Amino acid sequence: MTRNRPTLFEQIRDDARGTPSQDGLNRSSTLRAVIITVATLLMMAFLPGRLGEIRQAAFDRSRMGTTWTEESLVADYPFPVQRNLDSVSLDRAAARAQVPAYVRRTSEPLTRALQRLSSAGSASNGSVELEKIITDVAEPAIRGLYGADAGEIVDVDVRQIPRMDPMMLDADGNESVACRHDRLRDSASVAESLDHLLMSAPSNLRSQLRARLHASVVPTLRLDRAVWQQQQRLAEQGVSITQEIVRKGDIIIRKGDRVDEHLLSRLASYRYAEYIRSTSQYSFLVALGSAGHALVLIAIVCLYLYFVRYTSFVRNGQLAALLAMPVASAGLGWLSIALPTSLPLEYTIVVPGFAMLVSILYDVRTSIVVTLSCALSVAAARGNDHVIAVVMIAGGVMAAYSATNLRSRTQIFTSILAILSGLVIVTLSIELENGTPLLNLATKLGGAVVNAIISPLLAVAAILLMERTLNVATDLRLEDFDDINHPLIHQLNQVAPGTYQHTMSVMHLSETAAAAIGANPLLTRVGALYHDIGKLTKSEYFIENQIDIGNKHDRLTPRKSAEIIRQHVTDGIDLAKEYRLPDRIWKFIPMHHGTILIKHFYAKAVEEADGAPVDAAEFRYPGPKPDSKETAIVMLADAAEALSRLVESGNREEIERAVDSIITDRFTDGQLDDTPLTTSDLNLIRESFVNSLLGSSHQRVRYMEVRPSDESAA
Repeated sequence: MTRNRPTLFEQIRDDARGTPSQDGLNRSSTLRAVIITVATLLMMAFLPGRLGEIRQAAFDRSRMGTTWTEESLVADYPFPVQRNLDSVSLDRAAARAQVPAYVRRTSEPLTRALQRLSSAGSASNGSVELEKIITDVAEPAIRGLYGADAGEIVDVDVRQIPRMDPMMLDADGNESVACRHDRLRDSASVAESLDHLLMSAPSNLRSQLRARLHASVVPTLRLDRAVWQQQQRLAEQGVSITQEIVRKGDIIIRKGDRVDEHLLSRLASYRYAEYIRSTSQYSFLVALGSAGHALVLIAIVCLYLYFVRYTSFVRNGQLAALLAMPVASAGLGWLSIALPTSLPLEYTIVVPGFAMLVSILYDVRTSIVVTLSCALSVAAARGNDHVIAVVMIAGGVMAAYSATNLRSRTQIFTSILAILSGLVIVTLSIELENGTPLLNLATKLGGAVVNAIISPLLAVAAILLMERTLNVATDLRLEDFDDINHPLIHQLNQVAPGTYQHTMSVMHLSETAAAAIGANPLLTRVGALYHDIGKLTKSEYFIENQIDIGNKHDRLTPRKSAEIIRQHVTDGIDLAKEYRLPDRIWKFIPMHHGTILIKHFYAKAVEEADGAPVDAAEFRYPGPKPDSKETAIVMLADAAEALSRLVESGNREEIERAVDSIITDRFTDGQLDDTPLTTSDLNLIRESFVNSLLGSSHQRVRYMEVRPSDESAA
């Protein structure tokens, strides 16, 4: 039945967030439309056709090793097949390396060197002894540098010149061989030979003499960088960038052919030729197609949430968080291409981390759907790279299942191994099938290892952050609340011992039933532990606590009694907020009663009304109804435990009838309509309740007593 007004649970939750229950931003349909639109536009921003560009290269290396399943492709016009860019780059580098250096001869280097030596001496006003040494030693040394057998002096480091004979340029630009490369000398080797000649000079004058000699040297050859670079560019231009010419009517690739390096080059060159021949390089239809592609990727998550997890769809915060994951995945996929590196960055994209996060916060089904959207988003951003899509799906699925029972942070190592196995096995299978070289395969496997380590660490870090800032209770944090010494439970034991014993029994029933149907036993146990804490405030009004006291409801009207009974739900939520119990735990407080009728006081009111109409709504709990298997189990266990106390202890048939009546009543009243429980689940819950109640109510054998006289004789 559709509710016309918000339930108490929704009111309190929305009040805690500071927003109205229906018109607030968290449930605004307008904001929801904005979130979906923005997510689609952001997704589109990372796709290749985002601006309507006609694609130049539709066939990337992800097609290597695959089978061409389309019809045979025939050339409509002749076009050149481009060579692999890496191969062309290597050939161009080799061509540049084969170009010799170009030099020009310096005019009269010896005369200019002697002039420098002489002018340096007159400027420094050196001593007579220094001038004599210059005349006797320095001048002959300078002349020896420029002798016929001395070789050539160049104005650059010899290591900058290729190990081949340089070419000489005259004034007219004509070329000739200058000299052998092994006869070239630079300033460093010349300085070393001059220093050797000065070893006989007085030590007090050696530094001055060295400085003057070094300053006097004039290179015989000067490197002409402009001409050399021009010749290198010409050599590069001589490298062919095509490997063949495809004529009109030639078959580019046949249906069923296995795509290899040669065929991939043909496909890419054909698409580039189409791009060049196109009259327009931008197309509205391409942009429209990119927008539709992005919308489909976003719709995968939206449609699942709408039909399977509607509560998450209408809560804009959850919707935005889930849609952010495929958008972020697309961004990382785009970045893996945009960054100038040959490393396979796509294998480090943390889709498994997103899968773990969703699995911990929601469930495995939601995690797998988000993983599918994220993996396809990565592939789309990379130009429909189906290989990385399959790899990310495998890693994400393994991550989702490894996080389903994450009860301790040490289990992160299990997730690492699970993700690693998924990524490595699929990567090995696909790359070996495609004949990937071992070096490339090793780098991809290395990226998978990095991903398997980083993804769980990021997921756990995000969980810890949300636990501390948003008071989120994951299975990791539920362990902290599974404590009978918690202040609330301790007070319950002291103030309401009957309710405490009831709580312990319900906790046992609920946990066992949850394990039987594959629900979350820990969540069910913790929810049952706190489901009745609201009875702390007025414990004496509940029958299980009325020990040696009269029934206070005998002095109240049925409406007042019903109001007090209902009040324990509100009081319980107030206590839960005061002690900062997470939403995931305190929602058991209102949901374990749902909107059921408080039958005893309603019947009493009908009896006292003597035919006058009685509004049943005043005798119903405020709700909401249970929305999960766990909350439904606690509702059924709470009623089954209470009713079992009215039947004959140890009588299986009586207990079965009591449990059946509870399940049937809740089912026909619509209390289980919002839960995913199946008929099979209800049968398993029934059997679990019966066995647990029989076990807790078994009878003891009455042992015979020994008479005092017999005991003395013994």
